[in-house]
Amino acid sequence: MLSDYFTTEELAYFLRVKPRKIYDLVSKDQVPYSKVMGKLLFSKKEITNWISGGKEFINHKQNLPNVLLGSHDPLLEWAVKQSSSGIAMSFDGSLDGLDRFKSNQGIASGLHIYDSDTREWNVSVVKTKLEQYHFVLMEWAKRDRGLIFKPDDRYNKSSIEDFLGKRLVTRQKGSGSENYLKFLLKNRNLDLSDFISTEVAFTENDAVMLILSGQADLTLGLSSEAKKYSLSFIPIVTERFDLVINRKCWFEKPFQKLMNFCRTQEFFHMASKFHGYNIKDLGEVHFNS
Repeated sequence: MLSDYFTTEELAYFLRVKPRKIYDLVSKDQVPYSKVMGKLLFSKKEITNWISGGKEFINHKQNLPNVLLGSHDPLLEWAVKQSSSGIAMSFDGSLDGLDRFKSNQGIASGLHIYDSDTREWNVSVVKTKLEQYHFVLMEWAKRDRGLIFKPDDRYNKSSIEDFLGKRLVTRQKGSGSENYLKFLLKNRNLDLSDFISTEVAFTENDAVMLILSGQADLTLGLSSEAKKYSLSFIPIVTERFDLVINRKCWFEKPFQKLMNFCRTQEFFHMASKFHGYNIKDLGEVHFNS
């Protein structure tokens, strides 16, 4: 019944703020609301819970799209397909994935963002970007990342400085790979301008394909991809790839079907073929909002 809901103007009057403040809260998804025929309505019960400090409304809407967002991981992509979970995939980078997760465009999002100040993976960024959201940050795998290039017996390459002026694969803005590459270059007093940029690669596979096709000389990629295509690899860092998961969706059938598949011998057998992967702590929760 409409008596159970505030209009925008009624809520503004109730909270003693101007209506534009309500629109601002809605745009940032900081207040529980529904949209009916283009009109905003606010459940009085949810508003009462919100005022009292409850958070049940946030990122907890019904019928979230059964989509996995964020950064690409080859093992994760394979597992999603093989698990028959029905989860679709839309890989668009770590930070963009978190933004889409906030907008309720998926049930989970992959990320590998290094914070040089805290020297930790992923926790700082989800605390900042997903404040007030109900989510779980779960480890997927630790992965070896480094410099990937074609073997060349004529030159002994040992660091990124050996590739100055060469074609370096460009990754999409906001991706974990781009984030760590900038950190690496800064530590070596280098810049992207010291290299020739290529077309943007949106997945680990795409980045390696640019090397194999001769369109690039170097990428900061995964050891598993270098091994798969017999490319040279110089290790740089062991990163942690995590999944941020809507807490309600964690318990629902699609995600649980994926997790159950990850306990099978078929999954462990395939994971053992991914060079530079460590899945010993798969499922460990690193942050629970």
